[in-house]
Amino acid sequence: MSSNAARSGALAPGSEFWRRLAYAGARHGPKAWLRLSPPVFGLAFALALPRARERVRQNLRRSVGPRARIPEGLDVCRTFMSYAGCLAEALGAERPDAAERACHFRDLRQKDLLAGQGGLIVATAHFGAWDAAAPLLARDFARPVIVAMEAEADRGARALHDGVRERAGVRVVHVGSHPLDALPLLHHLKDGGVVAVQLDRPSAGGRSVTVPFLDSELEMPVGPFLLAALARVPLVPLFVRRVGFFDYELSAGPPLRVPPRPTDELLLARAAEAAQEIERAVRACPTQWFEFGV
Repeated sequence: MSSNAARSGALAPGSEFWRRLAYAGARHGPKAWLRLSPPVFGLAFALALPRARERVRQNLRRSVGPRARIPEGLDVCRTFMSYAGCLAEALGAERPDAAERACHFRDLRQKDLLAGQGGLIVATAHFGAWDAAAPLLARDFARPVIVAMEAEADRGARALHDGVRERAGVRVVHVGSHPLDALPLLHHLKDGGVVAVQLDRPSAGGRSVTVPFLDSELEMPVGPFLLAALARVPLVPLFVRRVGFFDYELSAGPPLRVPPRPTDELLLARAAEAAQEIERAVRACPTQWFEFGV
């Protein structure tokens, strides 16, 4: 790799350099900095990343339809700004004032579902403040939480962010590189733990199905549904909308159950039901769907 290419990779948006810079401000900066700076950085990245900006524009058209140029452009910017706010609060999970984080449930029956006994898979998307709110599930419900996710390409950025998650009370398990990656998740569920997964982006080597989504299609991983079948636990679509500074609203869809040894048709049906729940969340708050295509 040439020195120019190496330098370009080091300064890519998902690189360790930017993650460490964001972490330093989120963890050690004054409260006013954490409140006010993320929208500025989000807007800067929107202007600097034309391909990601166009992807967001296409996603907005899928979720709310075509609109006039100015309102659409403003929502493109709001999407990047919302993402920056969610990322900053996730990286700032160790701040003393992060203890004030609050989660509100749109329906208290959803809270009862998460507070129940037994293992549970909570399935979300690249939507809202899912990363910032994950430690709150462990805090508020006194249940061990594992976040299952594909490893980030940049090892330094991955190690930094995983460390923040684990110090905030959430264990991280990377999946997708080997079929046995899911074994710790299975044991965790059988012990009554919670596993959090994302459904709107399949892993590179994993099995997936294609389901209807936003008048188009979505490729969805099958692994979480097979895990639910093996562990005999429900899979609950769960979405975390950021409504303010360290303030989140949780909403959940009905629990999806997958019997042991499910047929391909049943797996496809459950995946389609999960996609409908993701679609409802995205249509309700399109500027918090962070699918940048990078």
